[in-house]
Amino acid sequence: MNTNSGNPEARSASIAPRPKLSVGNVLIMLLSRYREASIAVVAVLLVIYFQIGSNGGFLTTQLMSVVLRDAGRLGMIAAAEVMLMITGEIDLSLSSTFSLAPYLMVLMSITFGLPLYAGAAIGILLSVLVGFVNGFITVRLRVPSLITTVGTLFLLNGITVSIYDSQPIVAPSEEPFNAIFGESLFAPNDSPFSVHGLSAFSPFLWALLVVLVLAVVLTRTRFGLHTIATGSNITGAREIGIRTDWMKIYNFMIAGGIAAFAGIINTAEFSSADPTAGSPFLTLQAIAAAVIGGTSLMGGSGTVVGSLIGAFVVAALNNGLVMVGAQATTSDIYLGAAIVAAMILNVQVGRLRLRRRT
Repeated sequence: MNTNSGNPEARSASIAPRPKLSVGNVLIMLLSRYREASIAVVAVLLVIYFQIGSNGGFLTTQLMSVVLRDAGRLGMIAAAEVMLMITGEIDLSLSSTFSLAPYLMVLMSITFGLPLYAGAAIGILLSVLVGFVNGFITVRLRVPSLITTVGTLFLLNGITVSIYDSQPIVAPSEEPFNAIFGESLFAPNDSPFSVHGLSAFSPFLWALLVVLVLAVVLTRTRFGLHTIATGSNITGAREIGIRTDWMKIYNFMIAGGIAAFAGIINTAEFSSADPTAGSPFLTLQAIAAAVIGGTSLMGGSGTVVGSLIGAFVVAALNNGLVMVGAQATTSDIYLGAAIVAAMILNVQVGRLRLRRRT
């Protein structure tokens, strides 16, 4: 029985339209639902600021190719770190892997006449093996990953700089390898939407592909579910049959392979293998990109899409500060302050997300 049939006021109230959401409410809803939204807002604001401060020079194809190149390199390493950080581990040696794999690739090509693609495959496989060693020492010998990978960082750096007396090696030109994996064919008169124009952004496009694959793996596969479960509640994950030790080892191996791939793309772009290309600062920036992109240092949650946006923020700061007149000696001050501010924003958004759930 409808008790409102004889009550016009109740009947009109039941069919009254819902109040419209304000712009502020919509923004709060998006920030609370999507953890990448907060850093995306920061990225948009930075682009607007640098575009105005540089008198329209920031969004030119030439500068954006540099920004996106750096974002792509950082983004791949940051995405690799995300997979590990979700399990509660971290790898500080990825920058050394970034340098060693392409260095070996070019050296094998020059010394033994090995095709670049074969040398790249060997470099990636060796980097995956390094990841396995890092993971095995961490989970089987119970050495904290921070200590394990610091040791690997110095070890691989020492090997790389001692191979060829710390000298960069000019990479041979081998098509279509170079064109596919990083060589820029862009000329000032080319359209940014032409094939040559897109080649200027190839490192970022490769990073985007890697991030999309990892995002699908993390959110749509059993492997991703087990990765998250390992970091969220390792005891509970073990009780339901998840091989948590192997999940960590697998993610160390994935991280090593991705870092090597990023280094190979970097070498293909610059046609030179530099043993110092992957400084420890590169890993620290990648970790910062992962954290400000929404990945927890405590494990159990993370977003590879957010890590790529975070990498763009770091790359935009590195290049945009110069465009607006910041001195090289003070740019790190602004970069550090911006990273801390972005992380504070993420923490506040995380609290907002929890409040909306309760």
